[in-house]
Amino acid sequence: MESISIGICQIRQGYDFEENISRSLTMIGEAISRGADMVVLPEMFFTPYEPSSIRASAVFTQRAMEILKDKAARSGVYIIAGSMPVTGDGNRFFNRAMVFGPDGYELYHHDKMHLFDCTPPGGPRVKESDIIMPGDSYGSFDTPWGRASVIVCYDIRFTPLAQLLAGEDIRLLFVPAAFSLATGRAHWEMLVRIRSVEIQGFVVGVQPAYNPGLKYVPYGHSLVSSPWGDVLLDAGPDETVEVVTLDLAEVERIRKGFPLLAHRRSELYATSWRGRP
Repeated sequence: MESISIGICQIRQGYDFEENISRSLTMIGEAISRGADMVVLPEMFFTPYEPSSIRASAVFTQRAMEILKDKAARSGVYIIAGSMPVTGDGNRFFNRAMVFGPDGYELYHHDKMHLFDCTPPGGPRVKESDIIMPGDSYGSFDTPWGRASVIVCYDIRFTPLAQLLAGEDIRLLFVPAAFSLATGRAHWEMLVRIRSVEIQGFVVGVQPAYNPGLKYVPYGHSLVSSPWGDVLLDAGPDETVEVVTLDLAEVERIRKGFPLLAHRRSELYATSWRGRP
């Protein structure tokens, strides 16, 4: 298949977790009604990215999973379920992105590998390791449109991970995220675009909408970038559902003209994986 329509659900989160789940389902339905083949949600889509909220919301994860599996099966679409808190060591959670196929089964999941223990200029201070456990694997899944993968938020900053994904022929990279105002303004577009250039594929970064009523205020501006690094969609700050159609033939055109993998000097350097397969 040479084109795919991606639905982006940039939800304005509040502190009512059930309402967030319900609104996400409505937004998914709107994207599907507009022709989306895949629908993508943000990081921790049914809770603000705040430790107390993440902990309190975890009891809703199983219910949200079942609702999204059912929606995928009934609609015959792929749902990239942003991420949800999944029980880890009893005190902390995995920040897990899940992919549900059109048959309603889980195709793939990715646990956020890199934890944001940082105080960026402009704030806020975040110590993600207080509430989140890091994952230790990466991978991919096959679709009718080519191989795809998912990484979560802070993972996008780490070049070796992008290089490993490029070596696996990833054509669609989904990045559920929740960049703050400070990090979003400084780096979000830059990172989405450079990763699309590195993998020579499409990068779909989906964020929650801006909401100044939260303690941790998300940036919004979900983005889609082409294999050449062109911004195909900037969703702006507010809650919205967007559907963008991608020309998969562009992947081949760019890779043929700029064969980055073939030009790697593997006799001089290499990026290798040392974790779990």
